[in-house]
Amino acid sequence: MKRNYFDFLWAMTEKEIKARYKRAVFGFLWVILNPVLQMLIIGAIFSFFIKIPDYFLFLFTGLLAWNFFSLSVSKTTSSIVNERALLQKAKFPTEAIPISIILSNFFHMLVSFILLFMILVPLGKIAFPQVLLLIPALLWILVFTVGISLFFASLNVRFRDVNFFVQTLLILWFYATPVLYSLNLIPDKLYPLFSLNPLSSIFELFHFSLLGQGVVSQEIMVSNLAISLIIIFLGIAMFKKEQKYFVDWL
Repeated sequence: MKRNYFDFLWAMTEKEIKARYKRAVFGFLWVILNPVLQMLIIGAIFSFFIKIPDYFLFLFTGLLAWNFFSLSVSKTTSSIVNERALLQKAKFPTEAIPISIILSNFFHMLVSFILLFMILVPLGKIAFPQVLLLIPALLWILVFTVGISLFFASLNVRFRDVNFFVQTLLILWFYATPVLYSLNLIPDKLYPLFSLNPLSSIFELFHFSLLGQGVVSQEIMVSNLAISLIIIFLGIAMFKKEQKYFVDWL
């Protein structure tokens, strides 16, 4: 049974990977071209205000992770509704729809980080053992994205306003997350706010593991991890509770 489930999930993920750049002239190059263009435009503006060494590399690292998270949450929120025809015709593990989207995006992010790694090594930016922190950072953002995506996807089936709320939330969340800046530039009195944002420690781990920059605060990390676990379990519980009503609401 488990083997059939993972085979089905892999088939869905493979379909998502192939469909993303189907008929695109540049194909897989968009994995790196999109964040590069974002880096150049955003960096050209914020580099005047934010003084961080190798700012463009710092920004690029954050954008790779942010694009994975925001695209996954945005696309999965409406994924169950978008696949209403499939749900009404066949019976299968419903969670495979949003999870396959997330795994597809995660694959593209891994490719992007491998390309970034190939740039950083000749520049002498990679240092051991701190680069090993990249592994927990990747796992953390993957599991957290699954949890919050399941939460929003299940709610959106019943309340279609959730999709609009998520789009606005992601815009605000971007500026509340250390993508453009590092926590060491934030006044101490604002630290409690970032301890409530589960993405704070994740992005600081990305910056620190690859560039040796950022603040890996134990106090903030413990708070972020606790909130992440709450959201993950809440998302899973919500999805399991609501999925039996999906077909009725669609």
